[in-house]
Amino acid sequence: MLVAVSLVATVAAADAPVQGPRTGFFELSFTAQELLGDAGAEKAGEILRSDDAMSWQLFVPADYDPARPVGVLVYVSPTKRGGPPRAWKHLLQQNNMIWIGANNSGNRVAVSTRMFLALLAPRIAASDYSVDAERIYLSGFSGGGKTAGRLMAANPGLFRGGIYIGGAEIWDRTQPPPLLDVMQENHHVFLTGSDDFNEQLTRRVYTAFRKAGIEHCKLIVERRRGHQLPSVDAMARAIEFLDARRAAPSATQPTIE
Repeated sequence: MLVAVSLVATVAAADAPVQGPRTGFFELSFTAQELLGDAGAEKAGEILRSDDAMSWQLFVPADYDPARPVGVLVYVSPTKRGGPPRAWKHLLQQNNMIWIGANNSGNRVAVSTRMFLALLAPRIAASDYSVDAERIYLSGFSGGGKTAGRLMAANPGLFRGGIYIGGAEIWDRTQPPPLLDVMQENHHVFLTGSDDFNEQLTRRVYTAFRKAGIEHCKLIVERRRGHQLPSVDAMARAIEFLDARRAAPSATQPTIE
């Protein structure tokens, strides 16, 4: 985990390929050498080879306007595909938000690789689009939600909020995360279903966040919903809560929906 974080910090100065301001749903693919340059690819060698192909699926609102910086929702998928559900595209459009998720970053992939690909995602989006740095959010479902939780604890300065869906993970329980004060400034949503086998786990991690002094947390439990992606309405509520960070609201109590 720490290796992935330090690598991104090291190669951040490399020039990313320019693809142009496309909109709608599409895919971008690079090798490590193309994306990070020779020096960056060499430093990333612990995670992937310089000629390994990496790809991300993106959705960009049709009315994207550089004068109105977009939010970015980085998604960690439990499957091979990183794209958004079709039903959520209108929600992303309404919220002026880009979706970007890595392909081939599912639950069978090493956590360090999944974290590294997610860390690269905001930089890829910012290479072609005007991005609102205060609206870079992290999300994931099932094992992707757990990976997102680990990545948030390691790099809360980049991601200003997190949505952990059907799975969440706490940091090392023997000591608080080194950047706890930054995590306390961010907003976090724990989203699960009443019939999800990970519901109790999600509740426990939510409670651990609260006990650690992370007050800006919201728990959403959708009734009669199993281990699956949330409804559009629940996801809309989650994004709304993250966006409320700018107003610095008081701590929010659990919400059952």
